[in-house]
Amino acid sequence: MASDPTPPSVIGAIAHDRDGKPLGTITAVYLDDATQQPTWVGLTPGTHAAPDTDDVPTIAPVAGSEFADGRLQLAVDSAAVDSAPRPSRGDHLSPDEESALLEHYREPATPRIPTAAPAPAAAPTTAPTRSGDGVGAMTRAEEQLDVTTVVEPWTRAVLRIEEVSEEVLVPVTITRQRARIEHLPLAHGDREAGPASAPGERQPSRSTGWVTLYAEEPRVSLERVPAERVRLTTSWETEQSTVTEQLRHEEVELTTDDTPRR
Repeated sequence: MASDPTPPSVIGAIAHDRDGKPLGTITAVYLDDATQQPTWVGLTPGTHAAPDTDDVPTIAPVAGSEFADGRLQLAVDSAAVDSAPRPSRGDHLSPDEESALLEHYREPATPRIPTAAPAPAAAPTTAPTRSGDGVGAMTRAEEQLDVTTVVEPWTRAVLRIEEVSEEVLVPVTITRQRARIEHLPLAHGDREAGPASAPGERQPSRSTGWVTLYAEEPRVSLERVPAERVRLTTSWETEQSTVTEQLRHEEVELTTDDTPRR
């Protein structure tokens, strides 16, 4: 169970026990991995905290609490919160730590009565603890990967207009004049005698006046007109990504001593 990466409005508020006694400032909210609902809150460490755990919050349950006017009133008393097990990290609760907290808050809180002198400690023994035919048990710990997503700036986009040239082929119909020869037959009365010349003499060449022929030519004019409107929009796309991380875990190893005991 990890703390909420987006701090809700209760973070920074003062938490009170069920009798109205202030307990401390809320510094973290822990969400359930399955329902994503707030289950625990982390409070600033109390005066009973050890020097090396000053940055580890005290954990209290959210069930049955009420939040109003910037204060969170819990459904447990201050004695239960002060004696609650402390987590090893301030941003994560392991399954074993959550089970220990559930067991702690399930039992009724009893006030701590100071004694005149501590009871003498039992002498250490090397024999394993046994229960019936079974041997002593231990808890094996391992790291678990909790992957969440946050929205962060990724890239920037801007619209820029650049002018490019391209070749365009436009078909054009052109009309032009052509010269041709027309033959007109002459009637008998229209015939005229040509200039007199000796037999076999070559006649000089003759020609008519020049005739001007006209033709159409393509004339191109350019006009700059609006073509289309372009705007920049954004949309969300989903893709699969892989997160790689090295996780450590403990392994249980059995070691036996074959040396005979006397």
